[in-house]
Amino acid sequence: MSRDTPQHRSTIDVMENHVSVRKFTDEPVSHDVLETLIEAGTRASTSSNMQAYTVISITVPDHKRRVAELCADQKQIRESAMFLAFCADLHRLALCAEMHDATFDELSLTEAFVIATVDTALVMENVAVAAESVGLGICMIGAMRNNPAEIRDVLGLPKHVYAVAGMCIGWPAERNEPKPRLPLDAVWHRERYRDDADLLREIEAYDGILTAFYESQGMHPTDPRWSAVIARRLSSLRSRTALADLLHAQKLNRQDATS
Repeated sequence: MSRDTPQHRSTIDVMENHVSVRKFTDEPVSHDVLETLIEAGTRASTSSNMQAYTVISITVPDHKRRVAELCADQKQIRESAMFLAFCADLHRLALCAEMHDATFDELSLTEAFVIATVDTALVMENVAVAAESVGLGICMIGAMRNNPAEIRDVLGLPKHVYAVAGMCIGWPAERNEPKPRLPLDAVWHRERYRDDADLLREIEAYDGILTAFYESQGMHPTDPRWSAVIARRLSSLRSRTALADLLHAQKLNRQDATS
């Protein structure tokens, strides 16, 4: 496939065959392609047209290296053609309020934080689908929240802004097989939330599917059942306790909007 005239795939085909790519070629991604991807991202739904997000592109090798160091030193960040930081951004809304001599204490409320985070996630997924539709590979990086204050400083984020996640983008050198997802009945409930007994049956069935997948990939040799992997992963959430402090410092998600 030509990099200059990529063959677009159907949206559903792109979604159904999504994989995280962690090995990239050294081919660059053109500015025009990047602009198209971010423009597609901005067409995502947004609460009350607030568009409470910002995308920061990082291509300078030393800058990518520093970001990688703060994100568990994941090599795909350094090796990708570019890295995008997706930030929940209420700072721009504060500027709007100032333009009209209005207060903006409400931007510290939990509701504003949720609006901005959801807006950002929607944009990020749009960019991912757009990138994969033209043959690019992507890898989302939640480790942007490992060292949130340091990431804030590296990206120069003002108050009312925080980095939600990142995304590596580049031409794939290698693709994995799509990872099986939970059965639909485990995530699609009709009218009301399903009973735990039903969910446990779905989880146990999925454990068998993921065990076969992980064993084929040589992953999680200790216990490859999905439920066991998740149980172990939950403990890692404690490593991001600094995030709450960062959000407060950025005047986000505060109980008292006037403090």
